[in-house]
Amino acid sequence: MENTDQELVQKLNKFYSYVQNEGKLLSSAQARLWSSGTLKTLGLCVDRRTKRALAKELPEDLAKDLTSVFWLLHFRDPNQSADEFKLKVGRRSGNSDSEFAQFPILAVFSGLKAFIDFDLSGRVSRSLSPEIRDMWLRADPMGENGPAD
Repeated sequence: MENTDQELVQKLNKFYSYVQNEGKLLSSAQARLWSSGTLKTLGLCVDRRTKRALAKELPEDLAKDLTSVFWLLHFRDPNQSADEFKLKVGRRSGNSDSEFAQFPILAVFSGLKAFIDFDLSGRVSRSLSPEIRDMWLRADPMGENGPAD
């Protein structure tokens, strides 16, 4: 049990380090904030089954952010633009610059793909609006070793 906990902590540290480097962020605290904002916003953009499947595959810290936002009567916007998504993530992350938001969002998407298999990645993609799907598809999966040096 202790060994798997250490492995999980290492994976999360690699994930946050990757998001920090690739997302052009100054600290790991910012990487955590942007990861949380991206996951909370993503959780409102995917269907319930896909969200549950994705949460199962992610470490608990990331899964909490994905599933923590709940709207009593929420209807996904199948035509949400990438700009709207970036603006919402930026607001949740304490930043209002939607142009900058694309960097940490793509970094988080890349990091998430390292935790999931190809089939689930496809399900997530199909569940997103066309513009957000393009962002998801542009994000290359983070390598096994985490961020490139």
